[in-house]
This record gives sequence, structure tokens and C-alpha cells, in this order.
Amino acid sequence: MSRSLLLLLALLAVAGCSYRIQGEPVAAPLPPLAIATPRKTAGIDPCGLVTEKDLKPIGTLQFRSAPRAEMPNSCLFTLKENAYVVVAVPYRSFDESKNTQKKGREVQTAKHATWLSCGQQEKDMVCTATIAVTRNESLLVAVGMNGATETKARDLLEPIGQEALRRMPAA
Repeated sequence: MSRSLLLLLALLAVAGCSYRIQGEPVAAPLPPLAIATPRKTAGIDPCGLVTEKDLKPIGTLQFRSAPRAEMPNSCLFTLKENAYVVVAVPYRSFDESKNTQKKGREVQTAKHATWLSCGQQEKDMVCTATIAVTRNESLLVAVGMNGATETKARDLLEPIGQEALRRMPAA
């Protein structure tokens, strides 16, 4: 009898520890992304987000700003001082930039998560800021300067990004 009772208790203990979970696994939600004010991206003219006044700390326009054929939804500002600024909206997500530009780092632009990446491209120091405006879209602002240091390019990029973001309408 005691043997039967021990066997019964062992079976109950093992049976109580096993169960099946029904359904498919669900991905964990993405971590929150700092976006102070979500912005509208559809129909935005990237050439209208930056003015000559915004560019003054870098230089003066050499040519009229123009869309870049190789980059959709973008605008190129070419300056006389061997420098340029590129603006694109809508651009890829903050997370895509973070995964693509491994040497970048997260900063904030007017309380919006921003992926900042700087590096040498031929003779130019280029800094890009991917500023989150929605979970899946961003505003790209890039500065390229011949012979500049990373610190100088980064410092000149920041106010241009802030002004371009400010000019985008709230969603």
C-alpha cells in the first residue's frame, strides 16, 4: 500500500509540472522612442525645411537648393565654402539608422531621439542626424565639410536639425 501511495504521489507531482502553452510566441514590444511631438511627413518639401539664414554659420549658397535624384524625398544645399547640407523626409526609421550606422550614437534633438553618425568620406567630414518624427519615419539632416573636424561638423549640424524639425507640422 505504501508503495502504491508513493507511486501515486510521484505521478501527481510530475503531472502537475507539465503543461502546454497554446498559440504562437509574441514578439516583445519595441522600447519607447523619445518623440516629443510626432510630425507629419507626407507631402513635406525637404527644400523648405532649411533657409539661407540657417546655413549662414556654414556658408552661403553656391547654387539653388535642389532635390537629389539618387535619394528620394531629399534636397541638397551646396555652399561656396566647400560644404553641403542634405535634408530628407520621410527617411528610414531611427532603428534602421541605428542598425546600419554601427559607429553612431543616440542623442536628442528638441526632445526627439536622434541617431548621430560622423565619419570621413574622401576629403569631407560628414555628420548625419536621423531624427525620429514617428516610430517608422525620420528626418535626415546631414552636413559635409571639406577639411572640418568631427566636432565642428557636429556642432554646425545641430541647429540646422533643430530648425528643420521645428518647421515640420505636427501630425
